[in-house]
Formats: sequence, structure tokens, C-alpha cells
Amino acid sequence: MKLNTLSLPLAALCLPIGLLAQAPFDIALIGDTPYGVAAEPRFERVIADINRQNVEFTVHIGDTKSGSTRCDDSHYTRVLNWFNSFQKPLLYSVGDNEWTDCMRTNNGAYNPLDRLAMIRKTLFATNMSLGQRPIPLIKQSADPKYALYVENSMLVKAPVVFATIHVPGSNNNLEYKLNQGAPNAFYDQDKEFQARNAANIVWLRQAFKTAKDTKSLGLMIFIQANVFEAFWEEVVGSTRSGYEEFVSVLRAETRAFAGEVVMVSGDSHYMRVDKPLTDLYPACTAATGPCKPFEAALDARGARVLNFTRVEVPGSADVHWALCHIRPNERNLFQFEFMIMPAAAATAGPSAVVTQPGSTTAVTAVDSNGLLTLDGSLSNTTNGGDLSYSWSSAQGYPVAGLTRGDTATPTFQFVLRGTYQVALTVTDRTGATSTSAVTVRYQ
Repeated sequence: MKLNTLSLPLAALCLPIGLLAQAPFDIALIGDTPYGVAAEPRFERVIADINRQNVEFTVHIGDTKSGSTRCDDSHYTRVLNWFNSFQKPLLYSVGDNEWTDCMRTNNGAYNPLDRLAMIRKTLFATNMSLGQRPIPLIKQSADPKYALYVENSMLVKAPVVFATIHVPGSNNNLEYKLNQGAPNAFYDQDKEFQARNAANIVWLRQAFKTAKDTKSLGLMIFIQANVFEAFWEEVVGSTRSGYEEFVSVLRAETRAFAGEVVMVSGDSHYMRVDKPLTDLYPACTAATGPCKPFEAALDARGARVLNFTRVEVPGSADVHWALCHIRPNERNLFQFEFMIMPAAAATAGPSAVVTQPGSTTAVTAVDSNGLLTLDGSLSNTTNGGDLSYSWSSAQGYPVAGLTRGDTATPTFQFVLRGTYQVALTVTDRTGATSTSAVTVRYQ
């Protein structure tokens, strides 16, 4: 018997095998959160929401606290616990609020360099990521010349290279001469900045080299600072931009790279996806002397660097997150959407037996066959859309038979006399959930 041969278009046969093998995946992006105790429950809801998604990993771009809260040791331990509550790996790029601003009185009047050492000791203790399923990272500290910079890391996941680089707000800690208008007693004559900036430039160039060497389609860079709108932060007492060299190298390397470059940052708490980098902006207009930033109108900033995209994550009062889709075989390798968290969770309430959400009520209305039908149809959400229902026997109580447990009106079958507790969990379209329990006494 003669087998038929398979005929394929010539174009398909000529596609690189590596490109055909590259699968799409998603990552989560967060930062500038939580800002204060009031935001912590909302941040924990963000973590829970991300844990429900099928993301490969999450990146926090820095500022794990506000600039007016304390920098006590306990804060960094709490951050570690938060980060390790992510079910998938978590990468972290250090922000300014957790160290450069810690000399403020309301931060505890700490030496910023002491706080930076605490961050490195607590959150970068190994070469692994954080999270419940840590993964190995390429660390700049593997080079003895840069052993201090354990926070600068890289991850290669085809077809993208991901790099964290320690570029914080507060002018990148350059000329941080003023502490809220008064002289900064901890100003170190820019020794920390000079050393870290040199390491950062090396790591930035290495990230581009790695992307080229691995024939990656894209490079994603994670920093905390807004190097565009906050290119020069005069308020700290500086005369030059702490980002000038970083931006210059970023511009040159991006223009020499054939793939897509995304820089994820925060700092100014304005969620956006745009293309602000041009051949002139941002920059100082003079090579020497005080920095005078280039501030031309948006349409007069020179040629746009079109293969560069800036993503600013939600932050501060906007306790939400961003989802990045990596799609190797589509026109846009990087695709983004903001995942807005609901203002309030859904409210569960089996109305026939519970008058207040979360309360428990004794019920004796079980018929002679041991059957009881409950009604949760008055459950509601502030987010609109349909609810999904999940009924179950509460942990630690006898298990009752259950039919239609995924509807608003289930029926429970009780066999033995005694006290039972059943629970209803409702989930709305955003993933917000709420649980209410009811105690049933079968006499």
C-alpha cells in the first residue's frame, strides 16, 4: 500500500524551528504597594487574585511601603512573608521608599545605607527568586567585582530576557543633600550612587548582550524610578539628574537592538503604557553644569524610539496590578492589560436562614426525610455580573449529602441527628469572593 505524502506550503517549511516551538505565557506586574496599613488588606487581595491566574511569575518593581512609614526591621520581614505568599516565583527590584528616604523622622531616622544592607540580607539571601516555587536567577553578584549587587538579576525565558536593575526614585540617590528641606545628615558625597550606577550600567549592557546572544525577541527591564517625568528631582538638593547616564545607555542599546524593549517602572503612581523615549527626551540640555531638562512639547521631542515601551504599574492608592501577555507568534510580542481590583468583595448570604453576611443561625426546618433547601440568591456584588456559588459542609462538622451545590438553591440531606454547619462561597466576575456559614440543627 502506498502512503500519501503530506504537502506543506514552502513558507511553513522555511520557518525557524525555534520560533515554532516558542509558547506564549503571562507575567504579573506590581509595585508602589502597599502604601500604609490601610492598603495592606487590599494588597493581600491582589496577591490572592494573582495566585488565581495562570502567570509564570510576578515582578514587584519596588516601594513596598510609603515614604512616610517606618523602616523598622519588622517591615522587611513582613515584605518577605508577603512575597513568599505568591504561589509562583516573584522577582523584586528595589525602590527608594524602603531605603533612601528612611532618614526621615517619620521613617524612624535610620541610616539609609543600613536599611539597604537590611534589604539585601533579608530579601536577596540566595540566588533564587522569592515565592513558593522559587527559580534560579542569574545574579550580577556572581562577578566578584559586583558582589554587593545581589539585587540585580536576570532571567532568560525564551523568547524574552528579563532583568531587574536597582534604579530607585529620589534622583537615584545622587546628591541627596536635603531631608525634607533640611540638610541630610546621612549624605555620603555620592559614594553609594557612583558605585551602584557603574554596576547598573554594566548590568544594563549585559542584559542587552544576553538578549542578542540568545536571539531573544524581547528584553524587559524592571526599575522603580520614573526616569521620564522625574528625570531630574531637584527637591532632594541635586544639580544633575541621577538617571542621565542610565537613559543615555538605554537609548543607544535599544536603538541597536532588533527586538522589542519594555521598561516596567513606577514611582509617580500613574498607570500607563506608552512610548516616551526619543532621541532627545529625556536628557539634560547641557553636558556640564546644572541640569536643565529637555522640556519641549510632546510633538517636538525628536524621533521616537519605536521599539521601546514604558509600562508604569498601578501604585499608591491604586492597589491593582498589570498583566503582561508574551505572545511570540503575534505582531505585538508584549501585550498589556490593567487588572482592576473590585472596590468591595462579593457578599454571600443564604437569605432563607442568614440575615447578616457572615453570621450563623440555628435552623430546625429540616423535613421528615432529613432534607433542607437553602437559598443564597440574594447574594450580591458591587461589580455587576453573575455570581457563581459553591456550597459545602464546614470543616470540623459532620458532612451532609449535597445536591445542586453549584447553584443558589442547594438541597442538603441529613441522616444522623445532630448539629451541622454548611458554608456558601460566592465569587463575582472579577474573582472577588465572600463566604457565609449557617448552623443547622437536625433534631
